[in-house]
Amino acid sequence: VNSATSSSSLDVASIFTTDNIKTAFSVATFFPQLPWLFLILLPNAGITKKLLGGYEIVTLCCLVHFFIVSASIAQPDGTAPMVEFADVFDPAGDPQKAMVGMMQYPNFVSEEWSHVLTWDLFVGRWIWLDGLKRGIFASHSVLLCNLIGPPG
Repeated sequence: VNSATSSSSLDVASIFTTDNIKTAFSVATFFPQLPWLFLILLPNAGITKKLLGGYEIVTLCCLVHFFIVSASIAQPDGTAPMVEFADVFDPAGDPQKAMVGMMQYPNFVSEEWSHVLTWDLFVGRWIWLDGLKRGIFASHSVLLCNLIGPPG
């Protein structure tokens, strides 16, 4: 039983590597771009409704984000120190400086980037669905959501 436990933990360790986080970062960056094209350029097409009418694509993006978070936590020094993270929420300090400081940690950047892109796609999809429901043109709002986030 010990050898089975050791081999399964070894398998997990071999999955949660820096190289795999880098790969997941690329997936998180490039995978959502195709759905954005469908939402913006072909908002009323059947293929767009089929691909993005459900939660499958957003869920895949969430899973990539979850992988990055899990793999980062599993690594020694894989995440930004909690003290620095707490400084982001200290109104008496310099939260912006604290956030900039956390950007020195590649895994933090990977986690934040995948978080932002997943959230943007989730909201862009919601804007698209709302436009369809109301029968209004929303491609410009979906595009702005892609470019500048949910305020679009």
